[in-house]
Amino acid sequence: MNDTEYASLKHKIHGLLRIDIDAYKSQQMRRRLEAFVVRHSTGSLMQFRNRLDTDADLLNRLRDMLTINVSEFFRDFVQFEYLRSSVLPELLRRAGKINIWSAACSHGQEPYSVAIILAEMSAGHRARILATDLDRPAIRRAKAGGPYSPAEIRNVPKLLLQRHFISSGEGYKVVDKIRKRVEFREVDLISDQYEGGYDLLICRNTMMFFTGELKRRLTRRFYDSLNPGGVLFLGGTEPLLGSERAGFETLWGNFYRKSVDVAAGTRLGLVRAR
Repeated sequence: MNDTEYASLKHKIHGLLRIDIDAYKSQQMRRRLEAFVVRHSTGSLMQFRNRLDTDADLLNRLRDMLTINVSEFFRDFVQFEYLRSSVLPELLRRAGKINIWSAACSHGQEPYSVAIILAEMSAGHRARILATDLDRPAIRRAKAGGPYSPAEIRNVPKLLLQRHFISSGEGYKVVDKIRKRVEFREVDLISDQYEGGYDLLICRNTMMFFTGELKRRLTRRFYDSLNPGGVLFLGGTEPLLGSERAGFETLWGNFYRKSVDVAAGTRLGLVRAR
């Protein structure tokens, strides 16, 4: 695939899927796209591009490859244990009701994990959980509460599996009581507007695929979306380098708290003066 062909394919993908390939690390994404085309094409690149207009299955496979829809419940269990034992209790102590955003939520495993933790704490009614992703089919599956494969629920303790899931021939589905605790919405992190006023913002295993400049831009937008003292929870392979310069203090692992010194944040240009 030469540069002209690659540019043409990127344009096609953006038109069909609203995915900006230039936001991703260029060489990594180009290699993945080239490998995908080789696996799924029997003719020229032009024929492959034209198939995207009519072959829904091919387009869905391409979307899944680009949006990295691989997740599971309680992924990185130790981090979720810290969320349960330290972060959520502290946030709940500070506020009557907390506002949580799970960004790039894929098929819903992450926000449902949080909803299950809150249910076990008898605090489900004290939290609003918004979960977003740019992948419409993924959001559709998440809203339905599954079904999820054995691999996706492998980290769920047996007792929680019995309490919060229903087994069926297709896999496991989240019970309605948990499913109704999460609001799902289609949002593109790169181009759409964000809400504000969050106490906990979760964006895991997503930013590692983006360019350095986009990471910095998203970090600043996440900062703006958090309340003072709010917590940003990133993936285990996504440390927030220069977290203090970005207005965050490290709590533990990949948990970062937004500085409560709003005035200092304004001087740094991190918080908009009002």
